[in-house]
Amino acid sequence: MSPAADARTVLRFWFGEPPLVARPQWFTKDPVFDVEIRARFTLLIETALRGGFDAWQAAPDTALARLLLLDQFTRNAFRDTPRAFAGDAQALSGARDMVARGFDQALEPLQRVFVYLPFEHAEDLQAQEESLRLYAALSAAEPSLADNEEWARKHHVIVERFGRFPHRNAILGRASTPEEIEFLKQPGSRF
Repeated sequence: MSPAADARTVLRFWFGEPPLVARPQWFTKDPVFDVEIRARFTLLIETALRGGFDAWQAAPDTALARLLLLDQFTRNAFRDTPRAFAGDAQALSGARDMVARGFDQALEPLQRVFVYLPFEHAEDLQAQEESLRLYAALSAAEPSLADNEEWARKHHVIVERFGRFPHRNAILGRASTPEEIEFLKQPGSRF
């Protein structure tokens, strides 16, 4: 396939055909969905992780497809392993570039959610604050997507408190502090 066809395949798989609607598989742990992503997209994910699709940053739709591979597909394909977060730095860089260039505004509101997720997933307070700003603007423009702003707030609170997401510690081989261990015993401490 050509790079443009690959990007279209990623977008069609993730969003389906218009009109765009939220899909239940996006934010739930679904082993069948994870297997499907691994089976269909591992080669594209690996190519994206190696920088093979950096040229996709040139247009809003292909840049979004690249972000999906680096931020969402990695989380599904490599769930519960360190590789789930392997694309985070590249995804955040790509998302920053998209916002700086106004590419996010060229997309449908539901698609913008996925441009902003790398900010929300970052273990960086500045990125978390940008996430809050972006989701607040999206909520104002599209009230039906306001729940994304609430999730961004929940992520921000954790990074503001700990400087990272404690629920990733075990997967990434990081030692948890006593405060993080207590926090992880609380409902809603994991995403």
